[in-house]
Amino acid sequence: MRKRLTRHAALATATAAALAIIAAGCETTDCPLNNVVYSTYGFYAITDEGESQVSILDTLTITAAGTDSVLLNRMVNASGVELPVSYSAAVDTLIFHFTNTLSRTRRDTIWIEKENIPHYESPTCPASMFHHVTGVRCTHRLIDSVQTVNPNINYNVSENFKIYFRNSY
Repeated sequence: MRKRLTRHAALATATAAALAIIAAGCETTDCPLNNVVYSTYGFYAITDEGESQVSILDTLTITAAGTDSVLLNRMVNASGVELPVSYSAAVDTLIFHFTNTLSRTRRDTIWIEKENIPHYESPTCPASMFHHVTGVRCTHRLIDSVQTVNPNINYNVSENFKIYFRNSY
């Protein structure tokens, strides 16, 4: 009788362990900790030799228009930035504040038009929003132009935009 109980207990334990492994194996997707995606901007200038990446010597602060959100605060000596993308707005409006050593601030605005694409990792994860850039424009105080390099903004980090500065910068 004791041998039979031991065999049943061992079988029950093995069955429970197998079910636990099978249940754990069904859900292999890890949910991202942060479901906000970031766009990447590189800073460039056109020289006689062609295009070259440059570093901003002024203090750079970037804000989102229409909000009190500071996306980047007082960065110095930067050759590019990563910025969050709004979850569902059709246009993101970014204001670049350049402050020089004499405390003179000049501003440029960049408008990024985009399609918002819901993205689901699995039924147990909250939805993320990926984006496809459909247009970009800017003011032209210090920034000469903005070029879209990769219009797809998602979890894959790659340069999405090249910001070209005027020669006077």
